[in-house]
Amino acid sequence: MDGSNLQVALGGRLRRLREERAMSAAELARASGVARATLSKIEAGQGNPTLDTIGALAAALRLPLVDLVAELAPPSVRLDRSPAPTEPTPSQHLLTRVGGSGMTEFWRLRLGPGERLDRQPHATGTTEHITLIAGSLSTGPADDLHDLAPGDFISYRADLPHSYVAGSAPVIAAVVMTYLPALPDLPR
Repeated sequence: MDGSNLQVALGGRLRRLREERAMSAAELARASGVARATLSKIEAGQGNPTLDTIGALAAALRLPLVDLVAELAPPSVRLDRSPAPTEPTPSQHLLTRVGGSGMTEFWRLRLGPGERLDRQPHATGTTEHITLIAGSLSTGPADDLHDLAPGDFISYRADLPHSYVAGSAPVIAAVVMTYLPALPDLPR
């Protein structure tokens, strides 16, 4: 992607993320410390922002910098082959992240026989959707685990402590996490 296409892609992504958060350009400019005219040029694909400027805009949108720029030039095809069964477990591998009105992440979960992962709460409004591919798995909120067999699906709030406990065979599961969009603190 050449520089001008990159600028247009960044500007469009910045505008979309700002609008998803119901922020005006003036609010984003004020929250980020970036001049309104500079923000307008960036969103129009005409600006040439520094990394500091992009970082300030990402922070004002309550996003990690990488989330603002990571999807500017996605590959046309992305193939992620499953690791060999001999790779150490437990492991989780982020497969992809999908933006929109919130965020969606696709993960592959692998656990060895009898292994357990206890997780702290994610951000408020996070939900996990799990399809068990192989093995047997107990999962859910830490105080309400449910047993799954291959092909079973479970969905639960992950803004509470939650756990994954493998049975007597290795576990492979597909985990989809959905997050609500981060909302800025609005002036009172």
